[in-house]
Amino acid sequence: MLRLLLILAVGLYGETLPTQNGAPLRLVVPWKYGFKGIKSIVKVRFLEKQPVSSWQLAWPQAYGFYANVNPAVPHPRHTQAVEARLPSLFQTMKTLPFNGYGAQVASLYAGMDLRRNY
Repeated sequence: MLRLLLILAVGLYGETLPTQNGAPLRLVVPWKYGFKGIKSIVKVRFLEKQPVSSWQLAWPQAYGFYANVNPAVPHPRHTQAVEARLPSLFQTMKTLPFNGYGAQVASLYAGMDLRRNY
């Protein structure tokens, strides 16, 4: 089911994908936090262990690998239990687990402790 959410982009608006949008190839994955998304694919490597991201290095208590899938685990500065949808920052709604894609992606996290692996 996850494959239905992914877009492999090589172009934009009928033109070749520009550098500012991730050329030569961009994997577009709908998710809550854009800063954690893939910006551009220039090389593919397969590793035995998951590498530490720059966000995890900068502030490991706030930016664990699964930080955006479990709203029950608060960010050190604020709650993730509610979110505001643009254009209004004043109307909030409850943040859904897996950012509302639970039916499609929850099975990928089966057996993981999303509080411990935050």
